[in-house]
Amino acid sequence: MVRRQSVINLENFKRQYARRRWKLSFSIVSFCNHLTRMMKKDYIKQQDDMRDCESDPEEEALRRRAMRPRRRSTTS
Repeated sequence: MVRRQSVINLENFKRQYARRRWKLSFSIVSFCNHLTRMMKKDYIKQQDDMRDCESDPEEEALRRRAMRPRRRSTTS
């Protein structure tokens, strides 16, 4: 009788094992996503740092002019 109570229920064991595997795989995927996000942020920062030079204000002014079309005069 005592021995029967100590027998492991295989169905519950399989369920628990599957849940543990799922949690482990989920944590690995979330860790990989976190690393990917961190690397992307770092890469963007490097690009911005490399781009910081004296000619930037000139380029921005040229872009603004190109985006804004000239108005035509109303007196013609």
